[in-house]
Amino acid sequence: MKRLGLGLAGALLLVALPFTLSSCDVACGCATAPDPNWTPPPVTAQEAATYAAKVAGVPEMTAELSTGLNGRPFYEAKAANIIGFVDAVSGIVLEVVLVDRMPIDSTVSASLADARAAGEAFMRRIGQDTAGLVESVALTQLAGVAAYSVTWNDTTSATAPKFEIAVNASSGVAFVFLDLRMQLSLALPIVGRDRASELAIAAFGVPGETVTSADLTIDFYTGSQRSVWAVGLGVPTPTQADVFEHGALVSVDAVTGLATVVKS
Repeated sequence: MKRLGLGLAGALLLVALPFTLSSCDVACGCATAPDPNWTPPPVTAQEAATYAAKVAGVPEMTAELSTGLNGRPFYEAKAANIIGFVDAVSGIVLEVVLVDRMPIDSTVSASLADARAAGEAFMRRIGQDTAGLVESVALTQLAGVAAYSVTWNDTTSATAPKFEIAVNASSGVAFVFLDLRMQLSLALPIVGRDRASELAIAAFGVPGETVTSADLTIDFYTGSQRSVWAVGLGVPTPTQADVFEHGALVSVDAVTGLATVVKS
């Protein structure tokens, strides 16, 4: 059991994740006093999970109701290595991140045409019509990773994309989907787990540090998306390889790659 890393990651998750309304909170007020005017949103948790799973391309996901997006309720949907967000009023899948497909380095093996094809195939699979929209593709290289951004814009507004998909520049596989029609401040998280771990170790700068945990968290507390890796670090003790000392918690921005030591 990696005691230090798990404890540190758990500490950040308590800070970073949006407040969740559990069935107990709503039904009996055992955790917090519920708003007497609260009513369930039009979209149920099961519906939200189904919508997110379709976009992610997996059989099923689970969803919990949260608050954010300037007070608008939404569902956080999860499955193994997948995070998604669904608007609780309209049922629109705002974002899906396929964590295990994110870039790990700056290798560019896929072409612009490959990225375009991957983005278009993703949109067809989820049944999203892009007729009448202008498509564009651009390569982004930062923080030691490379990814393509495939966007679809309205012909009347070249600066306000309707949809955006990130494609791994090495594998040519799509790994993030954004629905931008609600004009929310969403940005593509492109720094993957492996690269985030390397950036965290470099930022802390202590010899022998080992990654004990690395978890992607996304919240909308400020009305804008915040996507960060919570990376727990530690040095194995001389006598017990699964017990760590000299631990640290480093936050790595999944959009920019900026690493910040949170706790040491």
